[in-house]
Amino acid sequence: MLKVILADDEKKVIFLLQRLIDWEQMGYEIAGIAHDGLSALRLIEETQPHLLVTDIRMPGCSGIDLIRQARELQPTLHCIIISGYREFEYAQKAIKYGVEDYLLKPLKKDELYSILLRIRDRLGEEGNQSSRRKNTANHQEQLLMDLRDTALRKLPFSNVDEIHDSYGVDLLPETEGRETPAGNVFYAMVIHPDIPDTESGPGSRRILMQHSLDIVRKNIEKISEASAAGLIPEGIAAIISAPSFDAVDVRQCSTKIRKEIEQQRDLFWGIRVSISIGKRKPTTSELSASLREAVWLCADRVCGRASVRDAESEDISFDSHYRMQPGIRKKFQESAEYLDRSFFEATLANSFSELLRLRPLNGIMAAEWFQEVVRACSFGLAQQKSNAPSFEEDLIKRFWYCRSLQEIHDLLLQEITGVIGQMQEEKAEQESRPITLAKKYIQEHFEEPLRLEDVSEMVGFNATYFSSLFKKETGQGFADYLAHVRIERAKSLLMNDDCSVMDVCEMVGYKDLKYFSRLFKKITGISPSDYRKLYR
Repeated sequence: MLKVILADDEKKVIFLLQRLIDWEQMGYEIAGIAHDGLSALRLIEETQPHLLVTDIRMPGCSGIDLIRQARELQPTLHCIIISGYREFEYAQKAIKYGVEDYLLKPLKKDELYSILLRIRDRLGEEGNQSSRRKNTANHQEQLLMDLRDTALRKLPFSNVDEIHDSYGVDLLPETEGRETPAGNVFYAMVIHPDIPDTESGPGSRRILMQHSLDIVRKNIEKISEASAAGLIPEGIAAIISAPSFDAVDVRQCSTKIRKEIEQQRDLFWGIRVSISIGKRKPTTSELSASLREAVWLCADRVCGRASVRDAESEDISFDSHYRMQPGIRKKFQESAEYLDRSFFEATLANSFSELLRLRPLNGIMAAEWFQEVVRACSFGLAQQKSNAPSFEEDLIKRFWYCRSLQEIHDLLLQEITGVIGQMQEEKAEQESRPITLAKKYIQEHFEEPLRLEDVSEMVGFNATYFSSLFKKETGQGFADYLAHVRIERAKSLLMNDDCSVMDVCEMVGYKDLKYFSRLFKKITGISPSDYRKLYR
């Protein structure tokens, strides 16, 4: 059994949690109940539970402090927060501390049940029922990802039997056997919850998408005899099989999905949901075409289109594409290769202005422009001798986090200038590291007859480049730096009566006393003998 601690200052919430589901049947044991954070922390220390379910705000010790301290006591502890009205900042902090999931008040049985199943699966304690549920969910996700890849390659997908055999997902009602009923329709939907990218971390987005997926699966079952849903890079994809397409039912289902996802606003400010529906198809082999249409409409939301769109009534132009001019691409490559932020910012501004002037402009064209910029800059950065960070795949994925054309521009500006700045720092560090080694070597071997060529070879540079780099980093030429190191040592030795001026001259690497004396006076302003008199 998995041990659980329930913590909430409202007794009625604890009462509801205890009775909302059959904990024991799900493999959980309620190991303790607390009405304040300090009591909950003591229970965690005593019982070492697997899971903590806590209100985000409590007396004595807030839910956030409780989670932070509990994770210090037990790093593997899983945590669920209960959040009420307008607790965005608290919730986001809690998610940063590693919260696994959240429950919104008023508590709902199906949401708690779904979350506990996911936690149990992660803990590796799932029973037969949850294993079947997990496998079905995984199969649906794989089906949707494969369908999405097929759609992007413009290929037909499998028929009903192949989908059933390959994925274990049946898109026909169980009573119909293996034959597609006459008039049956198949279509795809893409549901995309948008939250500001600057206000969300990976943990926040992951939790939101999982909750949204649960909402989508629950609602599409009401309009479909058979369906599948899963996460794809563009959002949540669903494929639906039904005897016919009822526009009223689909509109009501879409509205319900939007409202339920947008109810998470207390945890995710600025959340917006767009829903795109592909055309209805007579066979499953055409589902890839329907999904492609839905993805096209989903991308188009960045151009300020309506939140619910249907490909049946839209003019989708798969033939409209963005092609970057070679001269612009070269500017992006060069700005990245030379780590020139100003050049990049100017090139991006000009290219973005040109994009906005294109007519007609759609979301897929914006995505293609975005990808061209990312790939050109990635190629330019790769020309650096140092290892350029691998950001291309992640940044292209984050296009789908943007809610407008301006956000697309701002994401590129922020991320690529950030990478350029990071590489500038790394390059400066790489260049200064050999100079640091050279300075250390000089300070340890100044009494030897050091030559520029010897030190440059020691750090692995040719003499000409090393001389230029040394002066750039230290503000002194090699010979001047060596002279100052030797004279500083000579000043220290002259304070010792046991050493003659000639002895000091030889000890710091000079053989000619007259030359040493002239150099000493040039640097310090007085002769070696006079300097010694100052310290007698």
